Amino acid sequence: KNLTTMNFHIEQQESYSRGELLLRNFLGFLYIMIPHLLVSLCYGLVLMVIGVIRFFSILITGKFPRNAHNAMVQIGRYNLRLTARIFNLRDGYPPFTLETEDEGIIFDMPYVENVNRGRLLIRTLFGGLLLIPHIFIVGLRIYGVMFANIYAFFMVLFTKKFPDGVFKFSVETFRWNYRMNNYMVYYTDDYPPFHGRVLPHENQNIDGDSTADHLVEV
Repeated sequence: KNLTTMNFHIEQQESYSRGELLLRNFLGFLYIMIPHLLVSLCYGLVLMVIGVIRFFSILITGKFPRNAHNAMVQIGRYNLRLTARIFNLRDGYPPFTLETEDEGIIFDMPYVENVNRGRLLIRTLFGGLLLIPHIFIVGLRIYGVMFANIYAFFMVLFTKKFPDGVFKFSVETFRWNYRMNNYMVYYTDDYPPFHGRVLPHENQNIDGDSTADHLVEV
């Protein structure tokens, strides 16, 4: 079986800015959340339109529209950049545009043109039910990330270092969540595993080169 390779990484910084940490946590709702909420709503509407086009294109032709795939991946990158800042995993301000590269953060999915129509219908009708165990566990993990982030806040404040365990748990939670989404939007037929670790066939880093040593593997 050919497994779909997702490239998903957030690079852990060697040192974090105390000033940016304080700004994000006390004023982030003003200069990050509010402006990005408007952009996120727009991108959400785009995804809804793409979802309809994608469904009927696959149903009629059996093919995943290439432009739809590209746009979905770009919006996935945008959401990951924003998530990384909200949870203090990276310093810097998340870019608004879809084309902008963001150092230390990557999400990519290979384009698979042909999609089985029968699986499309099953996934559309019953995909949510199939993922109930994942949704429950990931939901609990996200709450765990939120509480662990309180501890990480004080560690960064006093040491400028993000705790390795919290970072690893956070990134694995978000990777797990992205795998669920990949399954639901027909990127892959691979049912997501019950963990967020990097799979052997996904062993890539920020540059797509598994030999580099500057990336904390999570």
